[in-house]
Amino acid sequence: MSGRAGRRGHDMIGNVFFYDIPLPKIERLIKSNVPQLKGQFPLTITLILRLMLLAAKADDKADASAKALSVLKHSLMTFKNERHAEILKIYFMFSLQFLIKEGYLDQEGNPVGFAGLVTHLHYHEPSNFVLVSFLVKGLFHKLCQPIKGSNDFSDDVLEKLVLILANLFGQKYLPARSMTLRHKFYQSKVFLEDLPEDFADAVNEYNTKVAENFAHFLLTTAKLADKEQEYRLPLSKTDFTTKKWHGSELASYLMDNTKRISAISPFACLSGMVDDDLFHAENVNKVMLRSLGINVKNCPMLHLKKYDNQGRRLPLNAYALDFYKHGSLTALTTDNWLNEGEAYYLLKDFLLVIKSIGVSLSELCDDPNDNVLLAFQKLGENYDKKLAAV
Repeated sequence: MSGRAGRRGHDMIGNVFFYDIPLPKIERLIKSNVPQLKGQFPLTITLILRLMLLAAKADDKADASAKALSVLKHSLMTFKNERHAEILKIYFMFSLQFLIKEGYLDQEGNPVGFAGLVTHLHYHEPSNFVLVSFLVKGLFHKLCQPIKGSNDFSDDVLEKLVLILANLFGQKYLPARSMTLRHKFYQSKVFLEDLPEDFADAVNEYNTKVAENFAHFLLTTAKLADKEQEYRLPLSKTDFTTKKWHGSELASYLMDNTKRISAISPFACLSGMVDDDLFHAENVNKVMLRSLGINVKNCPMLHLKKYDNQGRRLPLNAYALDFYKHGSLTALTTDNWLNEGEAYYLLKDFLLVIKSIGVSLSELCDDPNDNVLLAFQKLGENYDKKLAAV
């Protein structure tokens, strides 16, 4: 392993002590090359919204702006790499465009609307954005109808609410083969049902908008790619930059020269891929220019279905909904393939999400008797009682 000797920002020199290590190994360690550190893509849309919120709401505007710029400028990914610094700038601009179009920022860059709710749930991107899309479309108001003549809600309404939240914030996948096991479940249903159709349609609409925005980002950043690296095979390092393969009859036959192919790998072009294929998220990793250091994980899309490398669908664990129904931590260990400690912390995190949504809605909602607000508050109370009882 590698680490540091001394205190960061305090000590110019650190001491390393070798204890009970053979001398030849010590010599090898001292003479070995320093490992090359590479930074990962540091930005997310939620992080950018949080930085904008920091800059807008802070008492000391200058200090807040300086801190936000420090996060944006001093990334390990951009260290001694101007190309990646430009990529991050473009990603920042496209993120701002998305946030303004979706109503999280106004034209001056000030956070508005559901910006607070999204930032409270920043560790659950992109589910936080999808949740807001449900609220904006009125799907929760349609669902959260109280029992006639009261402010209380039926078990069916609250269980359906848990089902929706579990699909967004409780995504824990089980192996595909678990669906075929002849295993008897005593208290839990184990496999989580899909989202209701209207909610699933809203997710697909959200994904379409995000994928389109991300594709335009990729098209814009394509000019920053390292063309020498793109024309070199990754394993054999065979270089095609000097080859006259552009004029070959085979390449001309395989590549569609009537469409734009400036933003995808030259090797992907040979399979008939073109720039328009970037608008389909499932193609991004296959055709993307590798030297940009970007992949589809940087696109905040919520995938409702996940498959293994054999094309089998991975079912979602219904632990959150199962616990709400039976309130037994033991049942989650026997039926849902979770150990007790893991199950408890997963449920605690799920409860925190419910409470965060309730608090954010109470701050945003002018009507304290709003049905959606009351439903989330009631659900939070019920879930808290069940978890406290274990």
